[in-house]
Amino acid sequence: MMRVYACITQQHDLWLVLLAGAVCGFGAWVSLNLARRAAAAVGRARWGWLAGAATATGGGVWATHFIAMLAFQTSLPTGYDVGLTVLSSLIAIGGAAVGIRHAIGGGRLAAPLGGAIAGAAATAMHFTGMAALQVPANLHYDPAYVAVSLSLGVLLAGAGFTAALRIGSLKGLAAGAALLALGICGLHFTGMAGVTLIPDPLHDMSDQIMEPGLLAVAIAVTATVVMALGLAGAIVDQRLAARTAHEAARLRASEERFRQLADATTEGIVIHRDGVVLDVNRAMAELLGKPPAAFIGQSMLRFVVQNRRSDIERKLTHPTSERVELDLLHDDGTLVMVEAHGQDITHEGRPARVVAVRDIRERKRAEERIRHMANHDLLTGLPNRSLFLDRLNGALTSAGRARTGVAVLYLDLDRFKAVNDLLGHPAGDRLLQEMARRMLEAVPSHDTVARLSGDEFAVLHRIAQPGEALALADRLVKTLGMPAELDGQRMVVGASVGIALFPQDGSGAEALLQHADTALYRAKSEGRNTFRFFEAEMDERLQARRGLERDLRQALSDGALSVHYQPLEDCRTHRVLGFEALVRWKHPERGMIPPSEFVPLAEESGLVMQLGEFVLRTACRDAQNWPDPVKVAVNLSPVQFRHSDLPATILGILEEEGMAPHRLEIEVTEGVMIDDTERALAALSALKAAGVRIALDDFGTGYSSLSYLQKFTFDKLKIDRSFVQLMAENRESLSIIRTILALAKSLDIAVTAEGVETEEQRILLKNESCNQLQGYLIGRPVPASELARFYEPA
Repeated sequence: MMRVYACITQQHDLWLVLLAGAVCGFGAWVSLNLARRAAAAVGRARWGWLAGAATATGGGVWATHFIAMLAFQTSLPTGYDVGLTVLSSLIAIGGAAVGIRHAIGGGRLAAPLGGAIAGAAATAMHFTGMAALQVPANLHYDPAYVAVSLSLGVLLAGAGFTAALRIGSLKGLAAGAALLALGICGLHFTGMAGVTLIPDPLHDMSDQIMEPGLLAVAIAVTATVVMALGLAGAIVDQRLAARTAHEAARLRASEERFRQLADATTEGIVIHRDGVVLDVNRAMAELLGKPPAAFIGQSMLRFVVQNRRSDIERKLTHPTSERVELDLLHDDGTLVMVEAHGQDITHEGRPARVVAVRDIRERKRAEERIRHMANHDLLTGLPNRSLFLDRLNGALTSAGRARTGVAVLYLDLDRFKAVNDLLGHPAGDRLLQEMARRMLEAVPSHDTVARLSGDEFAVLHRIAQPGEALALADRLVKTLGMPAELDGQRMVVGASVGIALFPQDGSGAEALLQHADTALYRAKSEGRNTFRFFEAEMDERLQARRGLERDLRQALSDGALSVHYQPLEDCRTHRVLGFEALVRWKHPERGMIPPSEFVPLAEESGLVMQLGEFVLRTACRDAQNWPDPVKVAVNLSPVQFRHSDLPATILGILEEEGMAPHRLEIEVTEGVMIDDTERALAALSALKAAGVRIALDDFGTGYSSLSYLQKFTFDKLKIDRSFVQLMAENRESLSIIRTILALAKSLDIAVTAEGVETEEQRILLKNESCNQLQGYLIGRPVPASELARFYEPA
């Protein structure tokens, strides 16, 4: 530090040193003031201010350096190389231009980095100027002082630019100019303190030497330019101030009218000239969370995200009415997506531009919701069939190129319909959501789980080996088979899974999905709660099933089905008490098809209601030709009880056919109660109240028969044929029959034994006081036209 002080006081003319400092300080003020102007302008105006700021900065640095060099006192004759002297000025101005351009470009580190670049350029100018010094001596530099000189120039210039450009007030400009001047003077005199001149008479001198007098003229010219630029800046400032004062009154008069108009709209409004904001309305201020005053005098680019600034600046420079979408910066740092479009106007007598800014965040969110809804299931949030097929097609293309595999798993919840009917749709929806959550946990995150419809789901699983699909299917069956809590009840639903593999089972998305569905059907037909891989013969069986379904639908439409009747006799008197109606279908190609084959098909395909109504209506119509005491029994499927209007349908048919309700006996199995006990009991109670008799079929084969006797008073129990056929040789079967008969007697319920085929069985049942018998021994099912032999004509 003392060495620098000694250098200034002992080796320099102090008056010239003071002059150099004054020129440096003035130049720093002018350059930073012009840099501020450049930062606020856009387009050509920005480049003009930038050129002025660079000239003032470089010129001030250059003039400071050479005034200080004139102040340098040495006994040796001195001069300056013309080429290097000119080059040093160009370095100062060019480096300043680069630094200022970077400093006003925007960004958190733009100002300090830009200032550092300008400081480095000043340092380079200093040592280039030193190289221009022509003196009969050799110059030696102390590296430590050179390093300190460079550090002072870079750090203080960076700090000066930051203060001037970040702090918008006059104090910020003054602080910045002081720091920049201190950096320039510091680097110069620190560098000079590290220079040692060693006289050398043989030292080569340049042929083109500028004498100190001529240099003084050049310095004067440069200083004049800097002062002219400063004067220009001051004049601009003065004119702006004068114009502001002159227009203030007119502006205040019109401002209130404009403000009322602008604030009445919900759109943000910005008025700017050359990118500098002149005014904003309240909606614009609220949109970005800033007070309106924070916008005035600022560049519009300050409120635009960095990656769109060049595009927006181009649109400001070349006015266009096109609508653009961009992100603005809220005061809290968040992004605000807006749509903006501008229009040229005349504002206060001069050309300007008004920009309408509309907040489109809600619109974008709505569009995103619509896109999501178009491709996702609303209840579970899973991809729907359309999105699943798109992803599956993409996966197949990728797998084909990579020679890897893809598995498609088709899932169906086994007992969902029963739970949905029992607990209601809200509980069913919650169950679907829970099952979807479990599937997402079980399936790898890079794969896809989709809801196709109802309780059907699909999984896209990328695999290397088929065993991976097997492991996933097993995991899904186990996790979906775990109990679920719904409305305080533990429900076990379970799932069946069908699997199709690419490329073994197909190359297209639709084909794989169809084959997986075929495998699913096989899994459900083999007991459910399991999985099966697709096999070619499955498709053949499924096609046959679909063909049979199509033929059944046609048969119902054409009236090609018939009803046969099997008699029920009194065990003591052998008198026929009634007939059970049994549907029959003679296929035109396959002949007689057993009910055990087409009735389940009707239940699965939705034809059971139409089939049940046909049987009931036919039976009621035929029964009108029988003696009044003779009854007709009709079986109802558990599926029919899922329809709330079943009692009304049955009673309506009775009324239409003119048959008394007491002559109709409805036979149901435990399955009716299992699916939805409350709904089934309500339907049975309504029928019983109307006079229809209710029989519990296949009694003793289920797990809950006794509990149903407690919940509902049946008119009859029908002992399953499996007990009757073994009663003669199997003591357990006979004991069960005795128990059922004793129970029924205590409850005053009639009993019919099914499957009676031998006289021995008839005798045993008669001895056990069974009420009614039914079976081939009594009579096989026959058409209505052959029933007269079983009873005396009315």
